[in-house]
Amino acid sequence: MRSLAEAVEEGDWSREADVALEESRRIFDAESERRRGADTKAGIYLAAVTALIPVLTSLLPGLRGNETHVLLASLSLLTFGVSVTYLVGAGWWAFKTINVAVSYTISPCDIAKSWETDCPKQELAKRLCKAVIANYDRVNEKVSFIKMTHAYLLRSFFCFVTLLLIQTCWPAAVPIFDFGANALSTINERLK
Repeated sequence: MRSLAEAVEEGDWSREADVALEESRRIFDAESERRRGADTKAGIYLAAVTALIPVLTSLLPGLRGNETHVLLASLSLLTFGVSVTYLVGAGWWAFKTINVAVSYTISPCDIAKSWETDCPKQELAKRLCKAVIANYDRVNEKVSFIKMTHAYLLRSFFCFVTLLLIQTCWPAAVPIFDFGANALSTINERLK
C-alpha cells in the first residue's frame, strides 16, 4: 500500500489544477487553524491552572482544624489532594501542547520551484498537501493533548465540587453519625 505522500506525489492533477490548488490551500489553512486553536486553548488553560493552584492550596489549612471531625478532615484532604493532582496534570498536558516542535510550511522557494515546472499550480498543490501530511501527526498529537488537558480540568472541577459538597453537607450529617454511634453503643451494652 502506498503512503499518502507517495499518492500525492504520483497523482496527476493537471486537468483540474485550479480546483486542486484551492482545495490544497483550504486543507492547509484548516490544519494550521487546528494547530493554532490547540496552542491558544493550551495557553489559556495553562494560565488558569497557574492562577488556580496558589489560590486553591491556600484552602489547605482550613480543611484540618482542631474541632474538625477526623472523618471529615480525612475525606476533605483526600478529595483536595486528588483535585490538586488533576489540576497539576492538566497543567502538564497543557504544557505538552504548547511545546515547540517542527512545523512544515510552504516557503517562497517552494513557490519559485513550483513555477519552474510544466504545471505550476499542480506542483504547488502537491507541495501544500505534502506539508499538511508532514504536519498531521504533530497536529493530531496537539489536539489529543488539549483534550487530555480539558479532561483533567473537568476531573479537578468535579473533585472540588465534591469537596464543597462534603464541607457543606457535613454539619447536617453529624447528628446522623452521632445517632448511629449512640445506637450501636446502646445495642452493644444491651447484648452484654
